[in-house]
Amino acid sequence: MPPVHDYVIDNSTGANVRADINNVLAAIVSNNSSSSEPSTKYAYQWWADTNENVLKIRNSANNGWVTLFQLDGTLTLEDGSASAPALGFRDDLDTGIFSSAANNLDIATGGSVRANISSTGLNVTGTVTDDGAVHDGNVDLNGNIDVSGTSTLNGVTTFNEDVTFDGATAGRDVVFDRSENALEFADDAKATFGTGSDLQIFHNGSASYIQDVGTGNLVLAASDAIIFQNSATNETLAGFYENGAVELYHDNTKKIETASGGISLTGGAAANITALSDGATITIDMATACHHSVTLGGNRTFAAPSNQVVGQAGSIFITQDGTGSRTASFNAAFKFVGGTAPTLTTGAGLTDRIDYIILSSNVIHCAVSLDVK
Repeated sequence: MPPVHDYVIDNSTGANVRADINNVLAAIVSNNSSSSEPSTKYAYQWWADTNENVLKIRNSANNGWVTLFQLDGTLTLEDGSASAPALGFRDDLDTGIFSSAANNLDIATGGSVRANISSTGLNVTGTVTDDGAVHDGNVDLNGNIDVSGTSTLNGVTTFNEDVTFDGATAGRDVVFDRSENALEFADDAKATFGTGSDLQIFHNGSASYIQDVGTGNLVLAASDAIIFQNSATNETLAGFYENGAVELYHDNTKKIETASGGISLTGGAAANITALSDGATITIDMATACHHSVTLGGNRTFAAPSNQVVGQAGSIFITQDGTGSRTASFNAAFKFVGGTAPTLTTGAGLTDRIDYIILSSNVIHCAVSLDVK
Protein backbone atom coordinates (compact mmCIF):
# COMPACT_ATOMS: atom_id res chain seq x y z
CA MET A 1 0.00 0.00 0.00
CA PRO A 2 1.29 3.47 -0.73
CA PRO A 3 2.43 5.44 2.39
CA VAL A 4 0.83 8.68 1.12
CA HIS A 5 -2.62 9.46 -0.25
CA ASP A 6 -4.51 12.40 -1.71
CA TYR A 7 -7.29 11.73 0.87
CA VAL A 8 -9.95 11.64 -1.87
CA ILE A 9 -12.06 8.44 -2.25
CA ASP A 10 -12.81 8.01 -5.93
CA ASN A 11 -16.07 6.54 -7.25
CA SER A 12 -15.43 2.99 -8.29
CA THR A 13 -16.42 -0.61 -7.71
CA GLY A 14 -16.74 -1.88 -4.17
CA ALA A 15 -13.35 -3.58 -4.15
CA ASN A 16 -11.59 -0.50 -5.49
CA VAL A 17 -13.33 1.78 -2.99
CA ARG A 18 -12.38 -0.59 -0.17
CA ALA A 19 -8.71 -0.57 -1.33
CA ASP A 20 -8.78 3.23 -1.59
CA ILE A 21 -10.09 3.51 1.98
CA ASN A 22 -7.40 1.13 3.23
CA ASN A 23 -4.76 3.27 1.50
CA VAL A 24 -6.12 6.41 3.22
CA LEU A 25 -5.99 4.70 6.60
CA ALA A 26 -2.46 3.45 5.92
CA ALA A 27 -1.36 6.97 5.09
CA ILE A 28 -2.99 8.26 8.28
CA VAL A 29 -1.50 5.64 10.64
CA SER A 30 1.98 6.04 9.09
CA ASN A 31 1.82 9.88 9.08
CA ASN A 32 2.36 9.80 5.32
CA SER A 33 5.79 8.19 5.86
CA SER A 34 7.83 8.57 2.70
CA SER A 35 11.22 9.75 1.48
CA SER A 36 9.44 12.44 -0.56
CA GLU A 37 6.65 14.79 0.39
CA PRO A 38 3.02 13.96 -0.42
CA SER A 39 1.98 15.13 -3.85
CA THR A 40 -1.28 16.48 -2.47
CA LYS A 41 -0.77 18.69 0.62
CA TYR A 42 -3.13 20.15 3.24
CA ALA A 43 -2.64 22.68 6.01
CA TYR A 44 -1.57 20.93 9.26
CA GLN A 45 -0.93 17.64 7.39
CA TRP A 46 1.60 15.20 9.00
CA TRP A 47 4.59 13.83 7.08
CA ALA A 48 7.10 11.34 8.46
CA ASP A 49 10.06 12.28 6.26
CA THR A 50 12.08 9.06 6.11
CA ASN A 51 14.79 10.75 4.04
CA GLU A 52 15.65 13.27 6.84
CA ASN A 53 14.29 10.94 9.56
CA VAL A 54 12.08 13.70 11.05
CA LEU A 55 8.37 14.26 11.66
CA LYS A 56 6.98 17.35 9.97
CA ILE A 57 3.65 19.19 9.95
CA ARG A 58 2.35 21.42 7.20
CA ASN A 59 2.10 25.09 8.13
CA SER A 60 -1.18 26.99 8.27
CA ALA A 61 -0.57 28.69 4.93
CA ASN A 62 0.03 25.30 3.32
CA ASN A 63 3.22 26.58 1.73
CA GLY A 64 5.90 24.88 3.84
CA TRP A 65 6.77 22.27 6.44
CA VAL A 66 7.56 22.71 10.13
CA THR A 67 10.03 20.18 11.57
CA LEU A 68 8.98 18.81 14.98
CA PHE A 69 11.38 16.07 16.14
CA GLN A 70 13.42 13.09 15.00
CA LEU A 71 11.58 9.86 14.19
CA ASP A 72 13.62 8.12 16.93
CA GLY A 73 12.02 10.44 19.52
CA THR A 74 14.90 12.92 19.78
CA LEU A 75 13.62 16.49 20.08
CA THR A 76 15.45 18.94 17.81
CA LEU A 77 14.83 22.65 17.36
CA GLU A 78 15.52 25.30 14.80
CA ASP A 79 18.39 27.65 15.73
CA GLY A 80 16.03 30.53 16.39
CA SER A 81 17.14 33.99 17.52
CA ALA A 82 16.97 36.29 20.55
CA SER A 83 13.73 37.82 19.30
CA ALA A 84 12.25 34.48 18.19
CA PRO A 85 13.76 31.69 20.33
CA ALA A 86 13.55 28.10 19.07
CA LEU A 87 11.90 27.12 22.35
CA GLY A 88 9.66 29.86 23.71
CA PHE A 89 6.39 30.40 25.53
CA ARG A 90 2.96 30.83 23.98
CA ASP A 91 2.28 34.07 25.87
CA ASP A 92 5.89 35.35 25.68
CA LEU A 93 7.40 34.43 22.34
CA ASP A 94 10.59 36.52 22.70
CA THR A 95 11.69 34.67 25.86
CA GLY A 96 13.26 31.21 25.65
CA ILE A 97 16.33 29.38 24.36
CA PHE A 98 18.04 29.39 20.96
CA SER A 99 21.45 28.74 19.39
CA SER A 100 23.38 31.75 18.10
CA ALA A 101 26.08 29.60 16.49
CA ALA A 102 27.48 26.08 16.46
CA ASN A 103 28.19 24.77 19.97
CA ASN A 104 26.39 27.74 21.53
CA LEU A 105 23.31 27.67 23.76
CA ASP A 106 21.67 31.04 24.45
CA ILE A 107 18.95 32.20 26.82
CA ALA A 108 16.90 35.26 25.87
CA THR A 109 14.39 37.32 27.82
CA GLY A 110 12.40 40.10 26.24
CA GLY A 111 14.27 39.65 22.97
CA SER A 112 17.71 40.20 24.55
CA VAL A 113 20.44 37.63 25.19
CA ARG A 114 21.07 37.24 28.93
CA ALA A 115 23.25 34.10 29.00
CA ASN A 116 25.46 32.31 26.50
CA ILE A 117 27.03 28.91 27.11
CA SER A 118 29.79 27.91 24.71
CA SER A 119 32.79 25.60 24.64
CA THR A 120 34.82 28.29 26.45
CA GLY A 121 32.42 28.80 29.35
CA LEU A 122 29.49 30.91 30.54
CA ASN A 123 28.99 34.54 29.57
CA VAL A 124 26.31 36.43 31.51
CA THR A 125 24.95 39.84 30.53
CA GLY A 126 23.05 41.69 33.23
CA THR A 127 22.59 41.01 36.93
CA VAL A 128 23.41 37.58 38.37
CA THR A 129 21.87 36.97 41.79
CA ASP A 130 22.40 33.93 44.00
CA ASP A 131 20.35 34.46 47.18
CA GLY A 132 21.45 31.18 48.76
CA ALA A 133 17.96 29.69 48.62
CA VAL A 134 18.39 27.88 45.32
CA HIS A 135 21.66 26.10 46.08
CA ASP A 136 21.92 23.78 49.07
CA GLY A 137 25.67 23.33 48.74
CA ASN A 138 28.67 25.15 47.33
CA VAL A 139 28.67 26.54 43.79
CA ASP A 140 31.54 25.31 41.60
CA LEU A 141 32.11 27.15 38.32
CA ASN A 142 34.75 25.32 36.28
CA GLY A 143 34.98 27.50 33.17
CA ASN A 144 36.12 31.06 32.52
CA ILE A 145 33.54 33.46 33.96
CA ASP A 146 32.86 36.88 32.40
CA VAL A 147 30.48 38.93 34.52
CA SER A 148 29.57 42.11 32.66
CA GLY A 149 26.86 43.32 35.03
CA THR A 150 26.25 43.24 38.76
CA SER A 151 26.87 39.83 40.30
CA THR A 152 25.59 38.99 43.77
CA LEU A 153 26.66 35.64 45.22
CA ASN A 154 25.44 35.06 48.76
CA GLY A 155 26.43 31.41 49.02
CA VAL A 156 29.86 29.79 48.97
CA THR A 157 31.09 30.06 45.37
CA THR A 158 34.21 28.41 43.98
CA PHE A 159 35.70 29.51 40.65
CA ASN A 160 38.09 26.87 39.31
CA GLU A 161 39.33 28.85 36.31
CA ASP A 162 40.17 32.47 35.47
CA VAL A 163 37.54 35.04 36.42
CA THR A 164 37.21 38.34 34.51
CA PHE A 165 35.37 41.36 35.91
CA ASP A 166 34.56 43.49 32.88
CA GLY A 167 35.07 47.20 33.54
CA ALA A 168 32.61 49.75 32.16
CA THR A 169 35.57 51.45 30.46
CA ALA A 170 37.41 49.32 27.90
CA GLY A 171 40.76 48.01 29.11
CA ARG A 172 40.04 48.49 32.82
CA ASP A 173 39.18 44.90 33.70
CA VAL A 174 40.07 43.01 36.85
CA VAL A 175 41.11 39.36 36.34
CA PHE A 176 41.82 36.59 38.79
CA ASP A 177 44.52 34.66 36.95
CA ARG A 178 44.33 31.15 38.41
CA SER A 179 47.63 30.02 36.87
CA GLU A 180 49.42 33.03 38.40
CA ASN A 181 47.51 32.84 41.71
CA ALA A 182 47.01 36.58 41.30
CA LEU A 183 44.22 39.16 41.21
CA GLU A 184 45.32 41.43 38.36
CA PHE A 185 44.11 45.02 37.90
CA ALA A 186 44.51 46.64 34.49
CA ASP A 187 45.73 50.24 34.22
CA ASP A 188 43.34 52.64 35.99
CA ALA A 189 41.29 49.78 37.45
CA LYS A 190 41.15 50.71 41.13
CA ALA A 191 40.91 48.78 44.36
CA THR A 192 38.88 51.09 46.60
CA PHE A 193 38.13 50.91 50.31
CA GLY A 194 35.68 52.81 52.49
CA THR A 195 32.12 54.02 51.97
CA GLY A 196 33.28 57.01 49.93
CA SER A 197 36.14 55.13 48.21
CA ASP A 198 38.43 56.95 50.63
CA LEU A 199 41.44 54.74 49.93
CA GLN A 200 42.40 53.91 46.34
CA ILE A 201 45.17 51.65 45.04
CA PHE A 202 45.86 51.67 41.29
CA HIS A 203 48.39 52.01 38.47
CA ASN A 204 47.69 54.57 35.75
CA GLY A 205 50.10 53.22 33.15
CA SER A 206 53.10 55.26 34.25
CA ALA A 207 52.98 55.39 38.07
CA SER A 208 51.50 53.45 40.98
CA TYR A 209 49.37 55.08 43.67
CA ILE A 210 48.24 54.39 47.22
CA GLN A 211 45.93 57.37 47.51
CA ASP A 212 43.89 58.63 50.47
CA VAL A 213 41.18 60.87 49.03
CA GLY A 214 38.80 60.79 52.00
CA THR A 215 38.77 61.81 55.63
CA GLY A 216 41.20 60.71 58.34
CA ASN A 217 44.83 59.65 58.24
CA LEU A 218 46.60 57.08 56.11
CA VAL A 219 48.06 54.66 58.67
CA LEU A 220 50.67 52.03 57.84
CA ALA A 221 50.83 49.56 60.73
CA ALA A 222 53.11 46.57 61.25
CA SER A 223 53.86 44.22 64.14
CA ASP A 224 57.62 44.83 63.80
CA ALA A 225 58.97 47.22 61.18
CA ILE A 226 57.99 49.06 58.01
CA ILE A 227 60.76 49.10 55.39
CA PHE A 228 60.66 50.85 52.02
CA GLN A 229 62.78 49.27 49.29
CA ASN A 230 63.35 49.73 45.58
CA SER A 231 61.56 46.77 43.99
CA ALA A 232 64.08 46.54 41.13
CA THR A 233 67.35 46.78 43.12
CA ASN A 234 66.17 45.87 46.64
CA GLU A 235 67.99 48.98 47.89
CA THR A 236 66.63 50.20 51.22
CA LEU A 237 65.12 53.70 51.09
CA ALA A 238 63.79 54.10 54.64
CA GLY A 239 63.04 52.02 57.69
CA PHE A 240 60.63 52.48 60.59
CA TYR A 241 61.23 50.17 63.58
CA GLU A 242 58.95 49.51 66.55
CA ASN A 243 60.54 50.87 69.76
CA GLY A 244 63.54 51.81 67.65
CA ALA A 245 64.85 54.21 65.07
CA VAL A 246 63.52 55.87 61.97
CA GLU A 247 66.19 55.59 59.28
CA LEU A 248 66.68 57.42 55.99
CA TYR A 249 69.06 56.13 53.30
CA HIS A 250 70.94 57.56 50.33
CA ASP A 251 72.13 55.08 47.70
CA ASN A 252 71.47 52.21 50.13
CA THR A 253 73.60 53.87 52.83
CA LYS A 254 72.00 55.08 56.06
CA LYS A 255 72.45 58.84 56.49
CA ILE A 256 69.92 59.93 59.15
CA GLU A 257 68.74 57.95 62.17
CA THR A 258 66.64 58.95 65.12
CA ALA A 259 68.05 58.00 68.53
CA SER A 260 66.88 58.18 72.13
CA GLY A 261 68.86 61.41 72.54
CA GLY A 262 67.94 63.02 69.21
CA ILE A 263 69.23 62.47 65.69
CA SER A 264 72.33 60.67 64.48
CA LEU A 265 73.77 62.01 61.21
CA THR A 266 76.22 60.19 58.94
CA GLY A 267 77.99 62.63 56.64
CA GLY A 268 77.51 66.37 56.29
CA ALA A 269 74.33 68.41 56.45
CA ALA A 270 73.63 71.04 53.81
CA ALA A 271 71.00 73.75 53.68
CA ASN A 272 70.21 76.00 50.73
CA ILE A 273 70.97 79.73 50.77
CA THR A 274 67.99 81.74 49.54
CA ALA A 275 68.56 85.10 47.82
CA LEU A 276 66.40 87.86 49.32
CA SER A 277 64.71 90.55 47.26
CA ASP A 278 66.52 93.85 47.76
CA GLY A 279 64.35 96.83 48.60
CA ALA A 280 63.88 99.69 51.01
CA THR A 281 62.45 97.19 53.51
CA ILE A 282 63.67 93.60 53.52
CA THR A 283 61.45 90.97 55.17
CA ILE A 284 62.98 87.52 55.54
CA ASP A 285 60.56 84.59 55.16
CA MET A 286 62.05 82.04 57.54
CA ALA A 287 59.94 79.27 55.94
CA THR A 288 61.97 79.43 52.72
CA ALA A 289 65.39 78.56 54.17
CA CYS A 290 67.74 78.78 57.15
CA HIS A 291 70.40 80.74 55.25
CA HIS A 292 69.71 83.95 53.31
CA SER A 293 71.73 86.40 51.21
CA VAL A 294 71.17 89.90 49.85
CA THR A 295 73.17 92.54 47.98
CA LEU A 296 72.27 96.03 49.16
CA GLY A 297 71.52 98.59 46.46
CA GLY A 298 70.80 101.37 48.97
CA ASN A 299 70.23 102.06 52.64
CA ARG A 300 67.91 99.31 53.92
CA THR A 301 65.73 98.30 56.86
CA PHE A 302 65.42 94.66 57.94
CA ALA A 303 61.85 94.09 59.17
CA ALA A 304 60.81 91.43 61.66
CA PRO A 305 61.02 88.08 59.79
CA SER A 306 57.85 86.18 58.89
CA ASN A 307 57.15 82.51 59.69
CA GLN A 308 59.53 82.41 62.65
CA VAL A 309 60.07 78.96 64.24
CA VAL A 310 61.59 78.69 67.70
CA GLY A 311 64.99 76.99 67.51
CA GLN A 312 65.63 77.75 63.84
CA ALA A 313 69.20 78.90 63.24
CA GLY A 314 71.18 80.06 60.25
CA SER A 315 73.08 82.91 58.68
CA ILE A 316 72.31 86.12 56.80
CA PHE A 317 74.95 87.20 54.26
CA ILE A 318 74.86 90.98 53.55
CA THR A 319 76.98 92.24 50.62
CA GLN A 320 77.63 95.81 49.47
CA ASP A 321 76.94 96.52 45.82
CA GLY A 322 79.55 98.06 43.51
CA THR A 323 78.93 101.51 44.96
CA GLY A 324 79.26 100.53 48.63
CA SER A 325 78.62 102.74 51.69
CA ARG A 326 75.15 101.12 52.13
CA THR A 327 73.77 101.11 55.66
CA ALA A 328 71.27 98.84 57.35
CA SER A 329 68.93 99.19 60.33
CA PHE A 330 67.23 96.29 62.08
CA ASN A 331 63.81 95.67 63.62
CA ALA A 332 63.78 95.24 67.40
CA ALA A 333 63.22 91.51 66.85
CA PHE A 334 66.94 91.23 66.09
CA LYS A 335 68.93 91.13 69.34
CA PHE A 336 72.68 91.91 69.13
CA VAL A 337 75.53 91.54 71.61
CA GLY A 338 75.52 94.54 73.93
CA GLY A 339 72.17 95.64 72.54
CA THR A 340 73.73 97.58 69.65
CA ALA A 341 73.08 96.86 65.99
CA PRO A 342 76.24 96.51 63.90
CA THR A 343 77.65 99.11 61.52
CA LEU A 344 78.14 97.34 58.24
CA THR A 345 81.42 97.23 56.36
CA THR A 346 80.97 99.89 53.68
CA GLY A 347 83.56 98.92 51.07
CA ALA A 348 82.18 98.08 47.65
CA GLY A 349 81.56 94.35 47.22
CA LEU A 350 82.44 93.47 50.84
CA THR A 351 80.38 90.98 52.86
CA ASP A 352 79.24 90.81 56.50
CA ARG A 353 77.57 87.78 58.09
CA ILE A 354 74.94 87.64 60.80
CA ASP A 355 74.52 84.26 62.53
CA TYR A 356 71.17 83.94 64.30
CA ILE A 357 68.99 81.62 66.37
CA ILE A 358 65.32 82.21 67.15
CA LEU A 359 64.77 82.05 70.91
CA SER A 360 61.08 82.97 70.81
CA SER A 361 58.71 84.99 68.68
CA ASN A 362 60.49 88.23 67.68
CA VAL A 363 63.45 87.38 69.92
CA ILE A 364 66.25 86.50 67.49
CA HIS A 365 69.76 86.32 68.97
CA CYS A 366 72.41 87.49 66.50
CA ALA A 367 76.22 87.37 66.32
CA VAL A 368 77.94 89.53 63.67
CA SER A 369 81.11 88.82 61.67
CA LEU A 370 82.24 91.89 59.73
CA ASP A 371 84.25 92.06 56.52
CA VAL A 372 84.42 88.30 56.01
CA LYS A 373 86.97 87.56 53.30
